[in-house]
Amino acid sequence: MRRLMVNPVTYDEAKLRETQPYKATWAFLREVVGSRCMAVLEGEPGVGKTFGALSFAKRYNIPFITVVERVVLEKSPSRFFRTIVAEITGRQPASLWDALEALELWASNGNAPRTIFLDEAQWLTGKALDVFRRLHDFTGATILLIGHEGEIVKLLSRYPQARDRVAMRFVVPPLSFSDLELLHGADFNGELLQAIYDLTQGNFRRLQRVVSHLFAYAAARKKLTTELTVQDLRFVTKNLVVEW
Repeated sequence: MRRLMVNPVTYDEAKLRETQPYKATWAFLREVVGSRCMAVLEGEPGVGKTFGALSFAKRYNIPFITVVERVVLEKSPSRFFRTIVAEITGRQPASLWDALEALELWASNGNAPRTIFLDEAQWLTGKALDVFRRLHDFTGATILLIGHEGEIVKLLSRYPQARDRVAMRFVVPPLSFSDLELLHGADFNGELLQAIYDLTQGNFRRLQRVVSHLFAYAAARKKLTTELTVQDLRFVTKNLVVEW
């Protein structure tokens, strides 16, 4: 068989908003914003925590910062914080100290407490984490740490001063079978849908990978996706990495 030409399947955001992980994430974030605390949003890789938090941040104009890898942050903390301040304020500070001063001024200058979302927060160094802890202490800013389930807890366990400021925590759940029916009930028969769910365990990234290959397989075989069987799924995923 020729190599499949696989294009990642795209999803209607209106449907994604109706899934339980998305709804639960937004409900948690509504509680977090303005709570004047540090908070944690975590989940296994691929569960959709970044997607939910980023869409919320865009909707409510909240700074959403993706933390660089730890080795880069250790080598150049000045660039990291100057970039954050430039993204938030639109002005490029000249030095690390200028950046920290500008960040504190921004956080304390408003009618309501400011909020910052930090994605991939497990890569924060202790010093960087302490900067955000101090920002919270001095200005009442809400700091949301987003990252892999268990990894944020490990980070905070090493820095009790920051850990003790965390007042709210939520673990993003996987998609339910009902969510899968919402997203792909019109694409696959019930037996195959159940097999897909058993294989992916409700992980959004795994689901997208498997479904993308099934769509490509159906197109190559000139079949409707509703005609595919569990045997087809086994064939398509025989050498596909779904989960380590």
